[in-house]
Amino acid sequence: MSDSCSSSDSSFEESDKYNQNCNRIINHNHEFLSSTDYARDDNGDVHNHRIAGVTSPPIRYRESHIHIVEVLTDTFDDHFHVIRYTTGRAINLPGGKHIHLVRGVTSRNDGHQHNFYFTTLIENPSSVPEGRRC
Repeated sequence: MSDSCSSSDSSFEESDKYNQNCNRIINHNHEFLSSTDYARDDNGDVHNHRIAGVTSPPIRYRESHIHIVEVLTDTFDDHFHVIRYTTGRAINLPGGKHIHLVRGVTSRNDGHQHNFYFTTLIENPSSVPEGRRC
């Protein structure tokens, strides 16, 4: 990240200064919702799945952070898929907010898998503490 919330030190022992300067970067998660691409299952049915959930808390990564996404898709014709990935680094938005990209492939179930590609929602979209903007 290129703002005042950055820290090149990746050790958590030194994170107190980072935490005091930008608490919302350390303590937050993101909601997400999307759909997979379409695929054909063992019965020949073409379908997709819905994805929805909440990320893990942030994990420091270089001068930014990432999150873990671990969720099950919705069920279609008695099967679902597992998604276990990490997000990309934070993509800064105006007003001190950010999002993350997530791209990958679901687990293989019922003879197929699905690709997915989505962005997380803005973290804590309704509240930016005054004086804590980064």
